[in-house]
Amino acid sequence: MKRAYNGSNRGLKRRKAGWLFRTDGSVSIFLIMVLAFVFLFDAVLIDYARIAAASTQGERLARAGIRSVLSAYDVRLLEKYGLFASGGTDGNMLLSSVLNDNLHESGRVDAFNLIQMGVESSTVEWTRPLGEYDIFRRQIIEEMKYKAPIDFALELGGKFKPLSGAMAEASQVTNVLRALQPLYDEREEALDQMIERRKQATESGRTMLQLIMNPPGDSLQPSTLGQVSTAADVAAQYDDFVYKYMWDMNRDSRESAKYTYPLSRYSQQSALVIQRIPQVMNTFREEHNVFIQQAESALLRARELNEEMKLVLEQSRNSGSDKRDRARDWDIPGSGGDEVDSDPLYKLREQEDTLILDQADFTSLEEHLAVQKRDFERLEPLTAALPGVLAESSGLYSDGSRMLGAVLAAARSVRDYLGSYGAGGSLIESELAALEEHRGSDKQRKQWEKEAKAKLGDAMKIIDKIRELSDRAGEAMQRYDTLQKYYEEILSLNKGLDDAGKDGQTSSDPYTAGSSAMTNMDGVYDVMTNALTGTRDRLFQTEYTALYFQHFDISALSSMASGEEDTNVDRLAAQMDPHAQELEYILYGFHNPAGNIAAAYGEIFAMRMAIRTMEGFVKKAGIGNPLAVLAAALLYGIEQAVQDMLKLCKDGSIPLSEFITAQFTYRDYLRVFLMLHGSGESQLSRMLAVIRLNTGINPAERNTYASANIRFGLRLWFLPGMVRLLNYSGALAGDVEGKVYYRKIQADSAY
Repeated sequence: MKRAYNGSNRGLKRRKAGWLFRTDGSVSIFLIMVLAFVFLFDAVLIDYARIAAASTQGERLARAGIRSVLSAYDVRLLEKYGLFASGGTDGNMLLSSVLNDNLHESGRVDAFNLIQMGVESSTVEWTRPLGEYDIFRRQIIEEMKYKAPIDFALELGGKFKPLSGAMAEASQVTNVLRALQPLYDEREEALDQMIERRKQATESGRTMLQLIMNPPGDSLQPSTLGQVSTAADVAAQYDDFVYKYMWDMNRDSRESAKYTYPLSRYSQQSALVIQRIPQVMNTFREEHNVFIQQAESALLRARELNEEMKLVLEQSRNSGSDKRDRARDWDIPGSGGDEVDSDPLYKLREQEDTLILDQADFTSLEEHLAVQKRDFERLEPLTAALPGVLAESSGLYSDGSRMLGAVLAAARSVRDYLGSYGAGGSLIESELAALEEHRGSDKQRKQWEKEAKAKLGDAMKIIDKIRELSDRAGEAMQRYDTLQKYYEEILSLNKGLDDAGKDGQTSSDPYTAGSSAMTNMDGVYDVMTNALTGTRDRLFQTEYTALYFQHFDISALSSMASGEEDTNVDRLAAQMDPHAQELEYILYGFHNPAGNIAAAYGEIFAMRMAIRTMEGFVKKAGIGNPLAVLAAALLYGIEQAVQDMLKLCKDGSIPLSEFITAQFTYRDYLRVFLMLHGSGESQLSRMLAVIRLNTGINPAERNTYASANIRFGLRLWFLPGMVRLLNYSGALAGDVEGKVYYRKIQADSAY
């Protein structure tokens, strides 16, 4: 029994061990584990793919939505000014409509929507109003980047190119001669002063000569006692004095003295004359020395001015070498004729040296002054010795002939000195003639200067009359007040600074006006060169302004320019409205109608004067004296500019130059001035103010940049907890709330 128990026990153990180590069904469990993992992975992958697809679709919808919002631009701004800005439609409503239309499900019941998206929220934020300078300038550039360079090159640059070399030379000639002219006149005035002081020094001895001998002569004969007023009278009457004195002294004692009174009078008057001679001589010497010192100072000043003229001439030639023919590198063809010949201007510049006096000229003048001083020193001993010789007249045994000789010698020395250096003196007049010889056409030049100043004054009177037209503005002034208000609001928006309009009033001095006009022409070529060779923002703004804004009808000034009585008052009054002179207002910025028109008229006149003065240099170069050529050229330039303005008012256009047949309109001149005065922010403000006045649209309230902020939602199909874990790791860009994945998308766009 014991063995049987043991056997059964061992069988039980074997059965238990087999059960523990059986492998039946293990593969199924493994597959279940694998499938569970695969299912988990696939579920997460499917939702992740849906999230990625939803994000992509959401971004596309956001961009499409913001483009749709921007499509509602203001048509008036686009058609009238080529500008894009929001049209005032509610952007949130547009964006919501676009998103809902794109996310709307079809009506098919059997459709399967893999990406079930919904819009949680959507908003549009507007920024960058058109009234900001950077935005407005960028739209101008976009509008004009193709048109402006072509129009400018063909319509303006090509016309100015043939004039470049001649205008550059004319400018150099005008500026250097303008700088030399006051120095030259001051130098010549100093030389004239030197001559005049030498004459005055000499003429201060006229009293001395009259005291010695009046009138002076080459001989002196004895005379009877009489009036004694000169040294010659003392000497001439001495012998008669001795004779009569001896007669009275040797008379019969019974007779009374016969010549007591004449003798007494002779003695008294002779003593007075002898006493006055040293006094008059001292006065002569003092005045002579003062005037001679002033003459020396004037000569020194003339030398200093001559050196200044040399320096001006040297500096102008050194600084002007790089300013010739600035249009040479313009890659555009010239129009209107061949290049203007500059040879007469080159030759004129070579003659500028004739205005400078040589060192030898001043050495000669100094020597002449030294000779005069020596001549004075030679006459002084003779006059100084005269009182001592004449004092012997009080005695009875003096040598009368010695007195006569001393008087004649002193009188001759003073007379010769006066004859050489006094008024009309031979030596001083020959020196003056030598000075006049190098002055050339100074008298004629002064006459031309006088005529040029008078004609320039007449032209300025026309500009003054134009300024007075504001009195006829009437209701237009109210619109100018509104325009100024809009302008100030744009300045406030951009925190800009107001620059008061500058009328560029032409000087009444022909030299100053001519130099200023030439400087402005240099500026024109400078800005054109910059525009055509690189910097083009100014060009774009200039051409945009000229293209989209109305300019003044210059023909309304025809009667005023011709000096006739204005018969069309109503037409001129209509042109005072800001709508009729937008371009002038933008250019100059006067908040009154006449100020802008006067500024435009004056600046065109200055340009015409510069071009015509260049022509005058070419035509008048043969005169010789460079300053005379300048005066003649300025007179010609002013006369022709006046006629040009009259023709421009009547015909609306004039040839650019007598040598260039290309026509230039009033609008073309304004385009040039817009380039010249730059693309400043104040001009942008005035353009925006005019746009608001014309359209009623406030650029500060119309935006050009929109940002769409959209929140999409996507319901998850599997294991939102696992997706949330992925979101914690940063693999997703949104958030999981419950069983919904949310994603914020921002889309930006601008015109």
